[in-house]
Amino acid sequence: MIKKPVFWVIMAAVIALFAAAALGRQYYGARYVGTDYYAMVPPDYDMTPVAILNRDGRDTGETGIRYSLTAYGMQGEAKSVSFTVYSPESGFSRGEVQPQPGTYLWISASRQLVVKWGATDESDIPEKAMKMIMER
Repeated sequence: MIKKPVFWVIMAAVIALFAAAALGRQYYGARYVGTDYYAMVPPDYDMTPVAILNRDGRDTGETGIRYSLTAYGMQGEAKSVSFTVYSPESGFSRGEVQPQPGTYLWISASRQLVVKWGATDESDIPEKAMKMIMER
């Protein structure tokens, strides 16, 4: 038979483990589980490359284009999204092509960040989202 103090220590550890797992799952969902949104790079979007700064605000020596867009969900709900596409000659570039003005985008965004993005065809955009894009 387990003595009472040992039992309570084991119970406290089990409860702490479940609490940590729940918080981890909540964090993961908020940060890395995205919802689909759609946007278009405006025809007059400034495509001038900017210096990429690190978390401390220091110039990394790399350049890219910072996209700050309003994207729309399947029901037409708006969400502000931002992401950077590094210049092709950048050491950080993953071979991504910088979307040009007029390009339609599919964006998977969580509550905190853009998880993935890619160019898409106009025909692949849900009707309500397309309507909101055209009204902009």
